[in-house]
Amino acid sequence: MAERSFNCPNCGAALKAALSHTKLVTCAYCDSSVFLDDEAVKLAGKRGVMADLPSILRLGGRFQYREWRFDVVGQARFDYANGYWDEFWVIVEGAAAEPGRWVSVDEGDIAVETPIEIGGAPDFKRLELGATLTLFDDRFIISELGRGTCNAVRGELPEALEVGQSFDYAHLRSGGARLITLEYDEMGVAASDGVWVDPFEIRPAR
Repeated sequence: MAERSFNCPNCGAALKAALSHTKLVTCAYCDSSVFLDDEAVKLAGKRGVMADLPSILRLGGRFQYREWRFDVVGQARFDYANGYWDEFWVIVEGAAAEPGRWVSVDEGDIAVETPIEIGGAPDFKRLELGATLTLFDDRFIISELGRGTCNAVRGELPEALEVGQSFDYAHLRSGGARLITLEYDEMGVAASDGVWVDPFEIRPAR
């Protein structure tokens, strides 16, 4: 994994070495989150308060899911109507061709997702729970619609999330375990393609 060195623009402390694709890194000394942009650094705000709660994953740990091992390098926590969920940004061992994957943990539900490009996404206001939708040559049911707000960030992330930033989201499920997530904000629509996994299949890597 390629690394870069930066100093926090707020306190001057050395930041944890950043991966080549990292866009946001948090400073452990002054509680700032720092946006990395073309070798420049600028403050992106505070990293927020993230209470230590029981979780199958932890920042800085190495874990295994079936045939692949991954390092947890970043964490973002989001509030929504039913509580909160965590998004862990992970780097898969030996997968140099891809920047990383998201592992979403919402109580007992866990999904592994990879960011994808999407064109012609449906208008969020026209989506209805239980309706069907065809995307990427697959047929999905809209299983969840909601609004999330970023509560806190830690470590290294591939996008410049800001504490307090809100977005609308839609979860789409196929007849199997496949999951498409659509996130809507003022910048447009972001999408990820993933799969629901059995939490008992994720374990610390040896």
